[in-house]
Amino acid sequence: MEIDRRYQFPADTSAKILTSGLLGDQYIGLDPGGDDKNLQAGDSIKLTQSAVVLEDLIGKALYGKAAEGGGNRQKEAAK
Repeated sequence: MEIDRRYQFPADTSAKILTSGLLGDQYIGLDPGGDDKNLQAGDSIKLTQSAVVLEDLIGKALYGKAAEGGGNRQKEAAK
């Protein structure tokens, strides 16, 4: 990835893949850190975060709800 030279970011800047809306385009978000030194040509951003996969989140939420529901039924049956 190339960043226009007009924009300067500290060396400890973090990057993450973000999504515009629920089903929107993906883009890279840069969060500047507080380092006194700036990123130079050829430097790498060390702090990164992958994109969140919406399907995984939905699956985890549904699995969690199913587990909660099953747990409550078991508790009610034990009474």
